Amino acid sequence: MDPPLTPLYDSLTTNIPHPVMAFGSHPFPPETPLFPDAEQVLDYLKDFASHFSLRPHIKFCVRVTSITYAPKLNRHWLVQTSTNESYYFDLIMVCNGHYRVPRFPSVSGLSDWQDARKVLHSVYYRRPLPVYKNKTLLIVGHGPSGYDLSYYLNGYASKVIFSGSSFETCIDPNGLHLRPCLVSFGSPLTGTVTFADGTVDDGIDYCILATGYSLDIPFLQPPLIRHEYPAPMPSLPKDLYNSSYSVFALAQHLWPLQTHFPPETMAFLGLLFRVAPFPLMEVQARATLRAFETYARGLESNNGTRGIDEQAEAVEIAARWEKLKAKEGDESTVIKVWHRFEETEQFDYRDHLSSFAETDQLSQHEKQGPAGQNEVIRSQEWEKYGYHHKVILRSTWVKIEKDGEADKWLKGVGANGIDDWINLMHRIVAYGQELARREEEE
Repeated sequence: MDPPLTPLYDSLTTNIPHPVMAFGSHPFPPETPLFPDAEQVLDYLKDFASHFSLRPHIKFCVRVTSITYAPKLNRHWLVQTSTNESYYFDLIMVCNGHYRVPRFPSVSGLSDWQDARKVLHSVYYRRPLPVYKNKTLLIVGHGPSGYDLSYYLNGYASKVIFSGSSFETCIDPNGLHLRPCLVSFGSPLTGTVTFADGTVDDGIDYCILATGYSLDIPFLQPPLIRHEYPAPMPSLPKDLYNSSYSVFALAQHLWPLQTHFPPETMAFLGLLFRVAPFPLMEVQARATLRAFETYARGLESNNGTRGIDEQAEAVEIAARWEKLKAKEGDESTVIKVWHRFEETEQFDYRDHLSSFAETDQLSQHEKQGPAGQNEVIRSQEWEKYGYHHKVILRSTWVKIEKDGEADKWLKGVGANGIDDWINLMHRIVAYGQELARREEEE
């Protein structure tokens, strides 16, 4: 059965404050809740498309079925669609996302629970179902979805067991029964499961697997991409690989270093995770266009100019491989975390791409952000502050909304530009810290 087109559940809100996650060229409207829900983000994206007149260039309800490289044609990329149409392009940007195809863990006994219809992946979750009420639920996976579902279902279900690799067996202050990694499913009749520390729980009625997604690029096939793990470094492969965790090897996580086509003519946008995606993809798009423009000019003048320095990029990839191997302690894990960024890494990456992308051709409008701010493609200190404090900002904002105080906090915020939002984030962090201090004293 095909998964749904979106994994968005009814109660989903952003987990990053919107001033930090917005496109630099287009802020959210004034008085938008600091952590907007999915519908508000959809409205924002629709407004973005209208503001920049993108809709005439979008083909809705049309799926790309195949992309092939045809070097003998004037425009080298042939794209075929589900409507049996064919198009030819000079440049391909792959932006199909990576949150649709569910990843199921390799845990013994899972198939028996699936046959008994006692387990589902979080991609199918939308709202608390009556069958969950006053039941014992197991939620596996401690990413954002796992945390969200544990929080939303705690109290609705009679007991929530929450399993994640960073947990130890205990009951947290909210009443969640924390467990380390799940290692096996026992009989679905008794609802028995076993965890990495030997803890055994039974009587589990249902299990939700918040275990992530597989990176799926079905319209690209060999020889353009191989759907398997690449060989370990030190030498770069001659082919491009989709391991289902990452695309390897990409210069700057964008351009495919392989031997079948010029890297500058294709780019993979938005693969990085644990980042604020919109501003990051904004600068990725600019860098992609800059690389392609330089490459195309080199072809035109026949002077051999390239859009990227493949040798230098290969050295960077090798250095990242060694760094991740040393950190993870297991070379097989490197590919799984290849596109994962640590907290401040995204800002250094954005600034690096920004420097690469800047040209004299940038218009004054492109160089100026909303309300006369600095270049929108440059990361700012306030962005780092908002991202670093995203957890306390979100938990405090949830309390503000529960207390019915959100409208008071938001009144007029954003009318004077980004400074309003910066001030609001600082006020909320201070308020959250004060609440925490009071709780400790009590």
